[in-house]
Amino acid sequence: MSVKGCYTDFHVDFGGTSVWYHIHRGGKIFWLIPPTPQNLELYENWLLSGKQGDIFLGDRVSECQRIELKQGYTFVIPSGWIHAVYTPMDTLVFGGNFLHSFNIPMQLRIYSIEDRTRVRNK
Repeated sequence: MSVKGCYTDFHVDFGGTSVWYHIHRGGKIFWLIPPTPQNLELYENWLLSGKQGDIFLGDRVSECQRIELKQGYTFVIPSGWIHAVYTPMDTLVFGGNFLHSFNIPMQLRIYSIEDRTRVRNK
């Protein structure tokens, strides 16, 4: 459940997990950055810079897509995708994170980034 006006800055889901969302009520806006080697390096440097409040990561990469999810939409974010989320209205979402064997190299790469940037274990 998210209230209107919530924003989660750019991140990669923990441990390189994939994530699914189903919008039961309300809506979400996502900004998505593909997990290319260059983008993951920019993301890691952005995290280590301590300037997340001053720099919108989407302005630093060559590709950043904005999508709007509405009531009834279901969405899957694959392992490693960098994303930010805004909630324009009170929203109820069902979803979860999951590991799978389709992209183990990406999951390990994200784990390494989390280790270097000292992300707390979940």
